[in-house]
Amino acid sequence: MTALTLPKVVLHEHIEGSVAPSLAIKLAQKYQVRLADDFLYREGEYDAQDFPNGRYRYDESDFREFVDAYDTVAELVRDAEDYYWVTKDYLMRNAKQGLIYCELITSAYHMCTTLGQSGERIWSPERYAEIMQAIEQAMDEVRAEFGVETRLHACGVRHLPFAEMLASADFIAKNPRESITGFNIAGNEKAGQFSDFNALHQLVDDIPLPKSYHAGEICGPQSVHDAIKCGAVRIGHGIASIQDSDLIQLLIEKQITLEISPSSNRILVPELQSSLKNHPLRKLYDSGVRICLNTDDAGLFGTDIGKEYLLAAQAFGFCRAELLDITLCALECAFVEKTVKNRLISQVYQQINDEDRQQFADLIANCTNPALKVRLQQRYRQVG
Repeated sequence: MTALTLPKVVLHEHIEGSVAPSLAIKLAQKYQVRLADDFLYREGEYDAQDFPNGRYRYDESDFREFVDAYDTVAELVRDAEDYYWVTKDYLMRNAKQGLIYCELITSAYHMCTTLGQSGERIWSPERYAEIMQAIEQAMDEVRAEFGVETRLHACGVRHLPFAEMLASADFIAKNPRESITGFNIAGNEKAGQFSDFNALHQLVDDIPLPKSYHAGEICGPQSVHDAIKCGAVRIGHGIASIQDSDLIQLLIEKQITLEISPSSNRILVPELQSSLKNHPLRKLYDSGVRICLNTDDAGLFGTDIGKEYLLAAQAFGFCRAELLDITLCALECAFVEKTVKNRLISQVYQQINDEDRQQFADLIANCTNPALKVRLQQRYRQVG
């Protein structure tokens, strides 16, 4: 069972950030938007095997350039048809890489608000419903063709005014959809503290929706502590957790999973110095913390979930059994109905072969971390 054929899960992907360059070109043509001549690499200027859908051109050492590229792409995603295309394109690309379950992050603020004549923000339930129906249609079609289950997160963007974050949650509460199964706080981690958003945390509890909050990517481990105190049961990124042994123990005790995106982290986290050699993925796993692999902004980073699993194998030395454990960790904390969750977990166990089973046995024999050893032993017993 190669990295390509392994069953895979994504719990962390921003829908507008998933737009591949090839699709961005089509959207630009639709709206007669002229993209800058240097916005995309030309054919022959990049490895087409590594970037099969094209490659955006921005300086990976300049965060501002990345943000500008992201904003340019996001501006091209405007109506329900666009969201249908974007959702289906991402899910189909990754289904072909072994994706069996996915959670996409949506922002009602970006999808369905406009500015009134006096500068006030106007929310449109009708526009929201139209766009969400298009997204859900794409989800349904990919499930019918590939069997991929998909759920959505609502999102509060922390670098917006707090009133807009609160309005986002209030809007979701008043316009519920079965496909929305979680709430995310995303955006610039340095914009405010989690304790500044107490009214938002309470509103999300009242909906109710489970919380996955971005923390510990750009900011340090204290941001992860703070997110947990405010009710987060999963952490988006969280790689700074490796700096705090007490936090590592807390993550293990509470079985909080870190949604790690190696390609994204390499580009956006200055401390990594643009090298996966400095990424703590292996150290976090070996510490006993539950982790999963993700794409974050697949289009902007030129990745898919197959590529992330391959990186884990090639750059960090994860074997097949460890990657299966990572997939199972993701499913066990997924924001999805228990019946679907149990079915998908059973589906993964059914794909474990004799070689994988032997790898689990070898990992258990050599494992020195108590939490990780217990988890691997549980996997081994479940395989039978």
